[in-house]
Amino acid sequence: MQPNKLKKLIQAGKVQKHPKEQVIYSLDFKEELYIVKSGYVKRYQVTDGSNNVIESIYGPGYFFPLTQVYKRLLNFGLSQEDVTYIYQAMTDVEIQGINSEALTEAAKNDPDLYIDLFYEAGRRLKANINRLASNALKNDYQKVTHQLVYLAEEFGKHEVRHDKQGLRLMVPLQPKDMAEQLNISVEVADAVMNSLTQKGLLTTRGSHLIVPDLNLLKDAYL
Repeated sequence: MQPNKLKKLIQAGKVQKHPKEQVIYSLDFKEELYIVKSGYVKRYQVTDGSNNVIESIYGPGYFFPLTQVYKRLLNFGLSQEDVTYIYQAMTDVEIQGINSEALTEAAKNDPDLYIDLFYEAGRRLKANINRLASNALKNDYQKVTHQLVYLAEEFGKHEVRHDKQGLRLMVPLQPKDMAEQLNISVEVADAVMNSLTQKGLLTTRGSHLIVPDLNLLKDAYL
């Protein structure tokens, strides 16, 4: 079940283009709900002015941010007021948006839009549960491997190359991105990813990671 009504509503908005690394949205911007048309966006939390913690990654078809929408539609706060959340382009990105007033009016006329928002909240919950499960594992090797499995399942694209099948992670992931998702050092994330590469569980092609065999990668964190 995909949130088709909400998707159609937002896709009536003007396409906005943002280059890689540009900040798209923060809590002091105008309240809007966006859909990712193309590219990848990360949401990170600025904790002390220097350390970033990536909480979510959004690809094509994802909606963000839900925090303002839930506050306006349900008077339900999802975030701490003293924490700054930033949405930044991981690649060149195209998004479309609708302002909160128009979304509120549309939801009054068609309550089925709440079902779409519920679906999207569930997808966000799945991502958070997986990240928490990764962090709960005993060592950094297991943490990185577990998170890579989730990202491969969520953002991987099956492809065949030289008669071999694999999953290409369409979201570009550097050791820094893995470190910021799991609250570990970049050096540790880099070492684990190099180890997985040496074992043939991970390869690279250009800026993309390739998982040759997802089941073998899953076995690596068990």
